[in-house]
Amino acid sequence: MIHIVIGTRAQLFKMAPVMIECQKRKLAWRWIYTAQHKDTIQQSLDTFGLPQPDYTVVSWDTEAKTIGKMWQWLLRMTLSLPRGRKILAGYTGKKNIVVTHGDTVTTPWAAFMGKLYRCKVMHVEAGMRSFKLFDPFPEEISRIVTSWMTDYHICPDESSLKNLKRHKGVKINTTYNTQADTITFGLANCDKAKIDIPEPNYVVASIHRYENIFKLEKLKHIVNLLEKVAKQFPVYLVQHPATKEQLEKLPEHKQRLDKNPNIHLLPRLEYLPFIKLIKGSEFVITDGGGNQEELYFMGKPTLLFRNTTERPDELGKTAVLSKLKESEVDSFIKDYKKYQQPRIKVTSSPSEAIVDILTKFSNTN
Repeated sequence: MIHIVIGTRAQLFKMAPVMIECQKRKLAWRWIYTAQHKDTIQQSLDTFGLPQPDYTVVSWDTEAKTIGKMWQWLLRMTLSLPRGRKILAGYTGKKNIVVTHGDTVTTPWAAFMGKLYRCKVMHVEAGMRSFKLFDPFPEEISRIVTSWMTDYHICPDESSLKNLKRHKGVKINTTYNTQADTITFGLANCDKAKIDIPEPNYVVASIHRYENIFKLEKLKHIVNLLEKVAKQFPVYLVQHPATKEQLEKLPEHKQRLDKNPNIHLLPRLEYLPFIKLIKGSEFVITDGGGNQEELYFMGKPTLLFRNTTERPDELGKTAVLSKLKESEVDSFIKDYKKYQQPRIKVTSSPSEAIVDILTKFSNTN
């Protein structure tokens, strides 16, 4: 049995092509949902035509969008491990495989559960590193811990593969990340999404990383930078639930955003409306690794509100690492059009390559 473990919307977006391919090949697979993100998850399943989860680890009406709720979720996740046999529907042992993705807190939890119940572990998006233990936090730690428990390392590029020299297991370079398949789907279907697109020459911003939004002084600085951009472009700020909650703790800055006629606050958007929105933008401001990657495939100029990135190969092509410096923001705004690139033509599907491996694993066990 193939167990695919997903906790966040971003993980679902990136693993959706793999899940769809498993469906097409009629493999024995199921998916486990940890509910790290819960808002709009049903809309995401509808977008990709995916079934309901076979097992939900944390049943609650919210999601881990504050530090307190994250600790509550993590406690419940830890307490769930003794019932792993039930979570895995009895399909334990080396003839079964747990597929975990990326670098969220769900990622090492899934790998640990797989090892605890003697399953093989596959890590999709393996080998990516910032080489700074606490930046980003906890993502870098999640990647490192997961690598030590992985049997099949699915790397998106050669540099990620080289980062795993010290680790045992099968290492495979799929050339691209599964995000390549997701964005191909998104661009093919986004025009029918229901969203009012602004007049031309607007900018989209999406800020949600813990190291940005849970340090209030840093969040204040980000608001200042967004106001700076808004002097030249209308800015459409997509608010994740956690971002919205943290902004409420800064009433003065939140009020400035609300009153600024050139800043428009949007709720977190479903995948296709979001792709449609960024497709028509001049450039995108983001701290999301997944956003950085999909924008690279789109050839869209990207200003990263981060100090470091685990995707350095895209820097200088479509993406610029601002390190939250005003001078870097000014420089990017002045010359952002030079980071506009042709859309990347993906010649082979990374999701199909992953499912080829899963098919072979299933046939030999």
